[in-house]
Amino acid sequence: MAITLAFYSDSGLTTPFDLLSAVQSSDGTAAAVDRVAYLGSTVSAKKFQAQSSPGTAQVTVSIADAAGGSGLATTAIKLATSNAGLTGATAGASLNLGTQILSGTANAVAVHVRIDAPAIAAGSYSDLSLTTNLLVEVAA
Repeated sequence: MAITLAFYSDSGLTTPFDLLSAVQSSDGTAAAVDRVAYLGSTVSAKKFQAQSSPGTAQVTVSIADAAGGSGLATTAIKLATSNAGLTGATAGASLNLGTQILSGTANAVAVHVRIDAPAIAAGSYSDLSLTTNLLVEVAA
């Protein structure tokens, strides 16, 4: 059974957030790009916990690479729970969000993302996405 927790582009959880995309400048330089994804569910009265140890293990967000060895490397991405946290975040590392996430737009969790890949060739890249560890959905 699929869970209803997903990534969205807005805090109201109306627009799905798909791929992390970046466009490299034609002159070979690119400033870091910051984006925010919201992790949540519009289904009421649900909670989401790590399948490995519900209520004890962390719910984590990590970067999935659909084209390993080409495109953007996962080490070009930093994750944090705030924009200020991106500065000290470790590139390529997963992000812990606590032991549970509750459903409802008021409980959506902001995941701040920094894409920083100034040395890539000119082009458009969309091989990376956000993912969670395996989760269970139960009544809150």
